[in-house]
Amino acid sequence: MSEPRVWWRPPGSGSDEIYTMEMSDSGTSCFRFTPFKTSDIYPSIEMRGHVVIGELPIPGTLEVTTPFDSSSTDKSEHILSVNEALREISNNKLDKVVVARVLALETSASPEATFALKCKAHPDAFVYLIDHPSCGVWCGASPELLIAASDNRVETVSLAGTRFAVNGNAIEPWSDKERDEQNQVTEFIKSVLENHGANEMSIEPRSDRRYGNLVHLETRFRCSIKGNILNLASDLHPTPAVGGRPLKAACDFIKSNERIDRAYYSGYLGVETASGSAYYVNLRAAMWMIGGVRLFAGGGIVDGSVAEDEWMETEAKIEAIKTSLA
Repeated sequence: MSEPRVWWRPPGSGSDEIYTMEMSDSGTSCFRFTPFKTSDIYPSIEMRGHVVIGELPIPGTLEVTTPFDSSSTDKSEHILSVNEALREISNNKLDKVVVARVLALETSASPEATFALKCKAHPDAFVYLIDHPSCGVWCGASPELLIAASDNRVETVSLAGTRFAVNGNAIEPWSDKERDEQNQVTEFIKSVLENHGANEMSIEPRSDRRYGNLVHLETRFRCSIKGNILNLASDLHPTPAVGGRPLKAACDFIKSNERIDRAYYSGYLGVETASGSAYYVNLRAAMWMIGGVRLFAGGGIVDGSVAEDEWMETEAKIEAIKTSLA
């Protein structure tokens, strides 16, 4: 059984340092890797130790032991789930729900080389590579901050809506459907922050956020909050950006309609140190298997969503992951 190992590159166009963890039970830092829904099969993982500056792992460093599983979500299955979500919305049982799909892909891509390529291709994403006996090997590059905190100052974002990008700009103007989808995330986050006693809250105007050839709508929050940031992260997750509203009804729908478990996709991950914490939603993620990978993507379904368009959105997100396999 392999020893737990993790590498990450924080977001920021000027950041090129790779960090890793020297494991120690007495360490003051913790790397957390949390599934969409914690279970005996997918436990929350905590790796405690000391954060140090590292180097890119050499291909062949990690041994992938998860057997290849060809299970995937086909187009008809995904569209069926989207149409069922639209029925629940029209019956006023849901305001929004995120429907996700899985693609199993045969490839000789190396997780270490993929991590290096993602670090280069996505300077504004949180890029990670983890190998742990409880979850196997995962690699991803998340554009979505869940929560960052230092000295009681907190920052988070509402990220939703997807468009193809040309020269960094969306091809078409944002629709009411996409603005509504992002508004629901914004309202949810604002409510959670207020429930945690947020002070001096500032909410930036909504703007476009580029990720590769995709553009999303983003609203950034800043405020002061006293208390346990991990508790705040747990209350924020899952946001409507990966779950839905009302939250329980959306999660029940996901459990009933997604045939393949999300595992750690759309969970959250990040680092807690003595100087602060930062957690990100686990998006644009791949799980390594022997001879291949499992890729995940999803989209928010609201009133006005079109099933064919939702399928194409997940295709674009999966393609964005495939282009950084190396």
